[in-house]
Amino acid sequence: MNILEYFYENPPKNGKFIDRKLKPSGSKILLKGGLNSGKTTILTEYLRNFKDREFLYINLDDARINEPNFLLNLNDFIKTKGIKALGIDGVKNDFKLQFKCENIIISTCSNSLELEGFSDFFINGFDYEEFIANYGKNYEARTLFSHFLARGNSVKTAFLQDFEITEFLQTKLRSVFKPLQVTMLSKLASQIHQSFNAYKIYKELKTHTKISKDKIYEATHEFEDINLICFVPHLYKKSSFKRVYFYDFGLKNALSYEKDPKITVANMVFCELLKLQSEIYFDDKIDFYLPQKNIAIKIEPFLPPELIFLKFKKQIDHFKNLGIKKIYVISNANEADSAFEGVRCVIVPFWKWAVTL
Repeated sequence: MNILEYFYENPPKNGKFIDRKLKPSGSKILLKGGLNSGKTTILTEYLRNFKDREFLYINLDDARINEPNFLLNLNDFIKTKGIKALGIDGVKNDFKLQFKCENIIISTCSNSLELEGFSDFFINGFDYEEFIANYGKNYEARTLFSHFLARGNSVKTAFLQDFEITEFLQTKLRSVFKPLQVTMLSKLASQIHQSFNAYKIYKELKTHTKISKDKIYEATHEFEDINLICFVPHLYKKSSFKRVYFYDFGLKNALSYEKDPKITVANMVFCELLKLQSEIYFDDKIDFYLPQKNIAIKIEPFLPPELIFLKFKKQIDHFKNLGIKKIYVISNANEADSAFEGVRCVIVPFWKWAVTL
């Protein structure tokens, strides 16, 4: 049995239903998203709109594929079988569209891949509402939040036991990246919610391996292109100061022994903001600022409300100069609300803030 015949005779099985907010439509769809963001689930759900013998699903990451040119016969195969919908998983940057089909849906990790005539759909991991809807545990709000915090927003980790999560994420990274790249990621994990410092990573690595600063920048560019990390620029120093975040906030704990709940919550907030599809900045007084949405956020999980309001009043001129009318302060458990000189400061736990976006 050739490769195309195998995929045709073995379509993806109906697994656990995963409810996602994104429902791509159209006849030419390009899904872009990072590891474990749920691309395959969305792709196969799209194919389920067609009869079993009318669609073909191909997974280019299948290790059993031993013929590099097996897609050359795809056009003939589509015509012979009367295929109306084609889904291809795991497409890389060197992919060439050399076939025709009435409906095509393709998934990739690469932001830089462009296919003429295709509509791009960007997929992130679970937002908090999606996690609650799919997690299936009837816990109270704070307990659900703690489970989300421990798992990250990867679609697959939502369904794992606590003790399985770190091993799963590490195994996935090792299957995709070389050992040196995984080590670089562990160094990046120590810079989450901080200004990115490539020279610091270079200094730490050069003591035990041969590496150049160019290799550091090359690797981080690749990590950025495949939706593994994201850089958030400073509002006034866009080119020189950038903070780094994971698209899956669970990676921080999988790559580092250092536990810092504030940093994890900050990365969690960043991931939640992605669904707004708006430019994100930071400055010296604001952790996340979305000027197009007029949203300003500070991360203070453990600071008592009276100290938060004191800092808020001292920084009021800064907020007013930016035209900010409301600033959210993400807290671990506190709730409070105060207004000063026309600007409102709302202290709120993550689990209440996230469902209002």
